[in-house]
Amino acid sequence: MIVTEHFPSAPLNTYINTLRYCEGLAPYRQVKALPTPALNLMISFDDVYHCYNSEDTKPYLTCDDSWSIGLWNRHHVIDWPRNMQLLIVDFKPGGAYPFLQVPLSELHNDIVPMEAIWGNLAAEIREQLCSAPTIQARFSLLKQLLLAGLNEVPDGLSEVQYALSEIEHHHGSLPIKDIADQVSMSHNHLTRQFQRLVGGTPKEVARISRFRYALSNLVITQPIDWSEVACQAHYYDQSHFNNDFKAFTGHTPTDFLRFHRQIQMDRPTLLFKYIPNT
Repeated sequence: MIVTEHFPSAPLNTYINTLRYCEGLAPYRQVKALPTPALNLMISFDDVYHCYNSEDTKPYLTCDDSWSIGLWNRHHVIDWPRNMQLLIVDFKPGGAYPFLQVPLSELHNDIVPMEAIWGNLAAEIREQLCSAPTIQARFSLLKQLLLAGLNEVPDGLSEVQYALSEIEHHHGSLPIKDIADQVSMSHNHLTRQFQRLVGGTPKEVARISRFRYALSNLVITQPIDWSEVACQAHYYDQSHFNNDFKAFTGHTPTDFLRFHRQIQMDRPTLLFKYIPNT
């Protein structure tokens, strides 16, 4: 699989990390998708994708055109087709709302076809992108379409973006009440704004941020002291660390490490996003 990335300029880069195009043989047929603090918009030009809840053996959704992946507080499972032609909008945390214009809590722990959000416009956008002759042409057209659909900045987004930056800066360890005080909101009001504009609660985003920070500290070429990793990531104790690992990956830390090493050596572009489901 070949992954091509494009980093948009202003004003899109306020809301979007990158546009990504994946093409070719899928590296794995089934993967566990790890939680991230942001949403993704997916547009497929080839085969179907089957999506499963973490413990289910039958898919609850089949995606074949375009869909949006909400904020998950646990892993979920995806069947990748053998050949991929997939265009991805990788939003920043809090970046999807101005384009989707629905409360992002409606996408929590879910994958929603874009037709349910944009109506017939979703199929029209996919058809236009499918007709573009090159990957770069698809990127350029997608940027035009996103700019055309960019709505006014919603009330509360600047405060939520500040709160998100504080969560990321402190790797999820700063008490949510302290962040709420910094943006002059009550804890409950900040939570409601996060649910609407981000897709989950501040506590969920902090958990994900802390977990991803723990992963980023792993040095796979050396023996790992998991208690030290948990301490560096400011987990209350080893039990909380293990519980997050199980919820977010479906594995114990030791079992996860084997898949993490495989991804880091073979497919570094998938790091912190997916692990093989075997």
